[in-house]
Order: sequence, then structure tokens, then C-alpha cells
Amino acid sequence: MRFGFPQIVNVFGLCLLISTLQLARLTLYSVDYKTRLTQSEIHQDLDVLINEIELHSAFAALDEHRLAKIQADVEPLIYRASNSLESQYFYAEIIKLLATLEDPGVNVTSPSEPLSVLPVVLKPLADCWLALDENATPIDANHPFITHIDGLPLSRWEQASQKFISKPLNESVSARVHWLSQLDILRRDMGLPLKDQVTLSLSDNQDSNIQLILPVAKHPFRPPRNLIASMVNSLSDAGSTNQPLYVSIDSLSRYDSDSELVTSLEKASRQALTIIDLRNAVGDSDKLLHFIARHYPNLKSSNHQIQAPQYLIALGQYRRSLDFKSDFLRPLGFIPFDEFNFFEQLEFSHTSQTIDFNKTDRFGLWYGRRSPRAKKLNTDESATPVSSRLGLIIGPECRRECEWIAYFAKSLSRVTLIGEKTSGDLGRLYGFTLPNSGIKIELTASLTYDMRGKLLSSLGTQPDIPLPITEVINWQGLLSLIESEQQDRQTVYTHKSPDTEDSGY
Repeated sequence: MRFGFPQIVNVFGLCLLISTLQLARLTLYSVDYKTRLTQSEIHQDLDVLINEIELHSAFAALDEHRLAKIQADVEPLIYRASNSLESQYFYAEIIKLLATLEDPGVNVTSPSEPLSVLPVVLKPLADCWLALDENATPIDANHPFITHIDGLPLSRWEQASQKFISKPLNESVSARVHWLSQLDILRRDMGLPLKDQVTLSLSDNQDSNIQLILPVAKHPFRPPRNLIASMVNSLSDAGSTNQPLYVSIDSLSRYDSDSELVTSLEKASRQALTIIDLRNAVGDSDKLLHFIARHYPNLKSSNHQIQAPQYLIALGQYRRSLDFKSDFLRPLGFIPFDEFNFFEQLEFSHTSQTIDFNKTDRFGLWYGRRSPRAKKLNTDESATPVSSRLGLIIGPECRRECEWIAYFAKSLSRVTLIGEKTSGDLGRLYGFTLPNSGIKIELTASLTYDMRGKLLSSLGTQPDIPLPITEVINWQGLLSLIESEQQDRQTVYTHKSPDTEDSGY
């Protein structure tokens, strides 16, 4: 058979159609990730993971031993998955590997359904744990303490759960509770059989013990968010006429567009106490940070000596990569040296020279972020009474811009931080997806240093009043704690030299 021009065109069109259909199939397949992975698929995903960490992780570049540890742990993982592995257990293995980075910004998301969890809410109490129901009451009033799960001491489960918690979150009660509740993940990690039931051993902490056999839960119980409701009710019952304002902010960007919120906060800044809940605040707007700097500055000391102004709050570098442009840190408020004025450049240069850093080939140039105090130095805008106080509720989910608020507020004598330590997540994130499992991962791609030249990333901010963020407490009791803390801090402040008053955060 002889081929002419029409036949050639038809064959070419047929090949093009087949290629288009194949591309469409691969596109659909790429979003329909498998629930069980073969050894080769696991190997491919892990190769992608290591390559992305090596190219984009700031914490791996900071300490090469972290990447080496992950590479060493990959081979036995592939060996253990000699046949196949469910994607949710692979997700757990990825979290264990990434915990080695000690990166507070790591975020791992799996497209698969979560595995079974404990059917109780755990709550630490001194050296013991309480077993509570969804209403935050003991599942057995006479035996409130949990001692064993499936016949193993709770300490064994705690030890296993620590593998999944990164060092910056070691002190987080929320992280400990979350991973101690991941029943099936911990069972598999400890080599225990997976069952639809769990045996809980409960005690009265004396000589009486019981066992309960309960069905596992598919989703973790969420304790009622009645922290504030309990506080307000307690305050109302006490008949207080000077009730503090409570504001919960989940989006910092909301401050820009919510005129009602702005008016409410401006009004609240003139009363005795305002409580702002930032436990889950997200967004990049710095308007709330400047509001706090303007309305709750430190009081001037009695001898009125001139203080040395602090123009910058931090310096930063991003991981050198072909994927990152020179303005990579600008969304976080960091700008290059040339955009600062003369006095800011002096401070910039002095701090950058004090940083002991020998990995300049892995990071870009230094960038700086202005302190909210720098703006306040040129204005007398604050009309807040010196008797007004601010309380900020923080936790490990207070990240990036929220983290800056907590960090700066720690230096203010009229602000009290309440809750759990933040994680120190101050960097710009880089995200990617593993091709076979569909697991989405975010890593920190930049480092932040304070104006003393010390690494600020992963450090976190300690609260003035430690309080588990799911804790139900008495409002009047919290007010007493804030008042006591403020009096102690004011006593220290009045005896502090003004030239050290603003020396750090």
C-alpha cells in the first residue's frame, strides 16, 4: 500500500490524538493518588523529598547533619516497605523524617483519610494524664487518670509519640496531646496489632483501677472552646462593672478591612484591660503589630535619660536557590540594605557583622525588617492611658506575622502573654507535592536573626502566664494572675536602666 499526503496527515492526526488521550490520563491520574504505595513508588517519593530538602530547606543548609540523618533513615524505611505501604502510614513516616530538621514551619498534609484515634480527650495534670469525654469531663468520675493503653504504660506511648514532634514543639501541650491520640499510627510504629477497639486502664491514683474497652474514633474529639465563655460567665456572676473586652482574631488581614474591629480596639485601648486571642491568627498584615506598638509602649523611666533608638527588629536571609528571586523575603516585611536610611544602615551593618555564619554560599544577601518602634519614634500618636493593659493569648499555631506580634509584645511592660510557647515560625515557606502519595509538604526557606545576631528562627516566645490553650479556667482568676504579673514586671521595670530598656525583645 502506497502512502500519499492524505494518509500521512491521517496517521499524524491519529498519533496526536493518542498522545492527547495519554496526557489526559496522566493528568487525571496525578490528582487521584493511591491509598497504597509500592516500594518503587515509595522510593521515588523519598528521592523527591530529599532533593527538595537539599535544594530549598534553610534548616538543612544551616546544619548538614540533619539532611544526613534523614538520608540515613530512608534506606531502612524502604527496606521495611518491601512489598507495599498504606499512604497514611507513609505520611507518618514522612513526619518522623522531617522532625529531624527541627523546622518549626514544616507542614505535612495527606490527601488520604485520617486513621483511627483515641476515643477520649487527654489532658496532662502534673505527672499524670486525665481521660476526658467530648464535654471535657472524666469518662469515669471515680477513676479519672489513664495509666495504660492496650496494656502498655502510657509512658511507652509518650516515648513513641515524641518521634513525630519537632524540637521547636517539644514544649507544646497541644502537640503532645495530638500525637499521643494518634492511636493507629502509634500502634503500627510500636508493632502492635490494629483493632477496632482499644483497652484503657484507668485509676484513681491510689489503689483502685478499672479497664474500659471502647471502640476507636475516626476523628479526634475537640474539647468545647468554652475558655472565654467560662471566663465571661464567671466575671458576670461576680458582678463586675468593668468587664474587659475580649477580641478573637483568626485573620490578621481582617484588620485592614474591618472598620468595626478597628473602632472596637481603639476604644478598648482606653479601658483597663483588653484580651486579644491570637491562638489561630493567620495573615501577613502588620497593622495590628503597629497598633500595639502605638497604644501600649513602655513607660518612660523617671530619670528621663535619652534612650538609644532601635530602628530594626531583625535580619533575615533566604536559602539560595534558582527558584527564589531577590524579593523572596519582601512579603514578610524584609527589605534590602539600600532601602534603609543612614541610621538604619548603621544598625544593619553592625548586627550583620556580629552574626557568626560560615555558610554564606548557601544563603543570599542580608535583608532587614523595621521595628514597629521606629515608626513610633517620629509620632506622638498614642493617646492610651498609662493604666491600660493588654493580654495576648498565644500558642504554637501563632505563626509568622502573629509570631512577630508575640515576639515584639514580649518587650512591652504593659502587655501580658498568656497561653503556650510559640514555635518560632518566622520564615518564608516553600511548598511541593510528592508525586505518588500526593502528600503536600511545606519547608522553611529562610532564617531570621535578632538584633544581637542570635538565631531567632525556631526559638519561639514564652508566655508570661503559661496556660494550655484548651484549658478551661476562671476569668476572675486569670485577671488576678495578669494583675500580679503586671505588678511584678512594673517593679522590675522601674528599677531598670533606660539604656537597657529597649535593648532587646
